Amino acid sequence: MDQLVVLQEIYASFSRGGDDLQKIDSKGIEGCCPDQVGKLLEGAKRGRIEEDTCEKLADCLQDVYEIKRLGDICRKAGLCGLALKSYNKALSKNHDQELQPVLQNNLGQTYARQGDISRAVVYYQKATRGFAAIGDGSGMAHVLGNLGSAYRCRKEWDKAIEQCYSSLKIFEELGDEQGISQMNGSLGRIYAEMGECDLATRYLERSLTDFRRLGDKKSAAWVLDRLGRVACEGKQWDKALGYYNQSLALMEDQGQSHSTGIVLSNLGRMYLEMGDATAACESLERAVQMIPKSMQPGYQNALSGLAAAYSSLAKMNLQKAEDEDDDAGEESSARKQASKYFARSSDRFQELASLLKRENCEVEVAAGIARSCSYLSRISARVPDEEAVALAERAIAALDSAIANSDGQKKKRIESLKRSIAGMKEALSIGFLGSEPWRLMRAVTNSCEYLVGGACIPGEANGCICDALRNLSASMEAEKNKKDPADRLKAAVGDLQRAQKHLSAGKSALDAQSAAKIGEAAKILEALVGSEDCQSRAELTIKDRLNFRPERDVLLLLSSVLTNYILSYIDDANTIYTWDESLKLVQRPISSKKSPSQLSWDPAQQIVLVDARETAEDAANHEECWLVPVEASVACPSSGQVQLFRERSDVAEAVKPEELKLVNEDVTNDANEGPQSSVEVNEISSKAAKSGEEDDRSNVVMLVKALAMVVVLLLTIDAILYLI
Repeated sequence: MDQLVVLQEIYASFSRGGDDLQKIDSKGIEGCCPDQVGKLLEGAKRGRIEEDTCEKLADCLQDVYEIKRLGDICRKAGLCGLALKSYNKALSKNHDQELQPVLQNNLGQTYARQGDISRAVVYYQKATRGFAAIGDGSGMAHVLGNLGSAYRCRKEWDKAIEQCYSSLKIFEELGDEQGISQMNGSLGRIYAEMGECDLATRYLERSLTDFRRLGDKKSAAWVLDRLGRVACEGKQWDKALGYYNQSLALMEDQGQSHSTGIVLSNLGRMYLEMGDATAACESLERAVQMIPKSMQPGYQNALSGLAAAYSSLAKMNLQKAEDEDDDAGEESSARKQASKYFARSSDRFQELASLLKRENCEVEVAAGIARSCSYLSRISARVPDEEAVALAERAIAALDSAIANSDGQKKKRIESLKRSIAGMKEALSIGFLGSEPWRLMRAVTNSCEYLVGGACIPGEANGCICDALRNLSASMEAEKNKKDPADRLKAAVGDLQRAQKHLSAGKSALDAQSAAKIGEAAKILEALVGSEDCQSRAELTIKDRLNFRPERDVLLLLSSVLTNYILSYIDDANTIYTWDESLKLVQRPISSKKSPSQLSWDPAQQIVLVDARETAEDAANHEECWLVPVEASVACPSSGQVQLFRERSDVAEAVKPEELKLVNEDVTNDANEGPQSSVEVNEISSKAAKSGEEDDRSNVVMLVKALAMVVVLLLTIDAILYLI
């Protein structure tokens, strides 16, 4: 078989699938480069276009038409650099006046694929003049349609409509019904992207009617897919489902497996917007299997949707685990399911990151955050403290890549998350340190320091929680010095009660949930110092008191609150990452009407209530897993740093965590950093903190006055000595 025919078959496989390629014998290829064309064919049979092989072919091929077809293959495979090289080489060798505008048009398409719309427009205009010069009205009409698409990408709607309408008129003059149908579809797409759904539907339905009349089932299937997307924009789910099912039926009837995968991908994304993650997974898993990796951006978008679907299922299982009243001494099966779905989501996003030609930091950030969340989701009362600490360490380490790939406010929030998890880890370590007071007090103090550094809650509650943590840490200092810590503990109780009051006034479910946890923490401390409503301190078991169990439980509750708040800001699960034809990232928000339940685990509350020690079923092998991207639009400050207290040499360190090496950096108030901040955050200090600051100021003033008097006295003495 001639190598030009083989190249043509490889190019055709992008739209109709690779089944026909299996029949071609790579050893029977004839031409100047049979071996390299054979390698390209074998790769295409496996759904891959090898860049090295294309590079060698671009240098080897000499026939203009073969070079042009290689450029077409590279353009379809997303190898735009090689496509440009091939088209330019073909142009330099071309002596056919009719082929020249075709090559110029293809150069325009390649630049458009790269996102270089300005150059695309230049080449489309050259191609238009070239077709006009040879009197090829049909070619000119097609290029005008491409020119309209280029303007559509730049959102220059008037120019886009003008060019497509000019193309439509030429097709009408030529009586080209296929071209007329195509341009009606192109106009429908422009109006759809403008948000004019009614006009878009009108043009698309006209295009659909024409394609059906012409018997063009493939084009009709694509128009039905586009109608499904338009219906999704209007939240007309039943209508959209009908369009997608019709499109799928036509695609499958034509044996268009690749195209079927694209429609399934769009269908899966619709289910995600509806909040049906299970149905979304089914469609998107099929889509990923059917779309070849070389089909860009279809494969990337299907992967992104599948990762989001797995993440949604993981969150649903986490919520189920929290709602279950499971008294069994083993890890919740719902948590295990969540972990597995997070692992699958991780795999999809890791693959996605490796496929993207451009650097997409958003994907790397989402991967790191999600992987950290997967480890956190395994921490519960059913997991021994030693294993829980190991999971927390992994959760902290997983955030390194997210921090490295983020910047600005998001980076600060991820650093806050890292500190909060470090505080959780220190609190968990209290459970297996035995009864050595100095080591236990060090763990409590470390936990307080980290949690203050990670505090990021809206409103006055943030300052109250930070003050409570400072007072709790100060109570450790009092105990170490053999003083009564009751005053500090009572102050911490008051701080927590004020924080509970502020959060109870909030409107979100997270506010209500957090207020309940903080209230529980206040009751535990209140019991520690004794009160009328709670058990007295004397009623606490000696073991709990010696093991600092109450402080541990309080810190776990507070770490849960802080962690969930930060995650609510940085988690992007309300967004499906989407790439356009040039692999430029755009973000499509998921419908807020039926969004999946908010990610929120509560290891602390169960740990407080249940003193379970049974080993989890699969404790030895923690699965590598993570979560995706919830839209963070609320700006919140952190009121502390990682280290707030001086090291004391007389206190033996209980644990020497790697987290103590965390960067000691302030997380500043971002309420005024930009329009993304939708909630104003005030910098709050409690009365205790204010009074402490006033005492410090008065001491400084007195010191300055004393120094001034000394200086004046010395100058006076010096003057007297000089006169003498």
